[in-house]
Amino acid sequence: MSQVFKLYRLQQIDSQLDQAKIRLNELAKLIENDSDLRQAQEDHERQEKIVKELEKKLRLIELDVEQQNKKIEQCEAELYGGRIKNPKELKDMEDEVKALKRYLQVLEDRQLESMIATEEETKILQDLKAHLNKVNENFFQRNSRYLGEKTELEKDIQRLENERSVAISSIEAEYYERYQSIRIGKNGIAVSRVQDRCCSSCGTTLTGGLIQESRSPDRLALCPSCGRILYGG
Repeated sequence: MSQVFKLYRLQQIDSQLDQAKIRLNELAKLIENDSDLRQAQEDHERQEKIVKELEKKLRLIELDVEQQNKKIEQCEAELYGGRIKNPKELKDMEDEVKALKRYLQVLEDRQLESMIATEEETKILQDLKAHLNKVNENFFQRNSRYLGEKTELEKDIQRLENERSVAISSIEAEYYERYQSIRIGKNGIAVSRVQDRCCSSCGTTLTGGLIQESRSPDRLALCPSCGRILYGG
């Protein structure tokens, strides 16, 4: 088996390894990317605070309404209890009851507005909660797929690493060193197959003599344009 073919086979293995490692790095970033989930959590937490503040405000208004009703009950009990005989005192008490009831109406209006606002914001919170649950579910389903792909890629990389070791063991040192030096400067592609009388990497049309040389089992024919090793098959 020719040294050039062995280099070509090594190139195939290395290209697969490079692609697998690139994808593995992509998967690591994708698995770590929880920006959608964090955004959904932040939106939910922010709305939760809004609702809690509104509920707190509503409870205080309800307490004010309750206390105002008690004041009215107490004043009406005195007004109609028969204890007060003086007409002026009765008139003052009636006026006080009317004032208390007017303010009660103000408080009840505030209570109604607060209830409506709380209900509206609670509905938004419920929608955000549903969205958070959906994003959370999608996140774990997505990561489950990514982790499965990662596991398969790691197996492939291990297999390819083993194949690479076997391939290198049969390549003479000078050929391997030349391969490595070219590969480093050519984006990982050191060996280019001749296809339709052209270099498959850069597309340069090759002379007949160079094509013939690329078929030699031991001589390294180089593309005159990109400098890669040519494999004529």
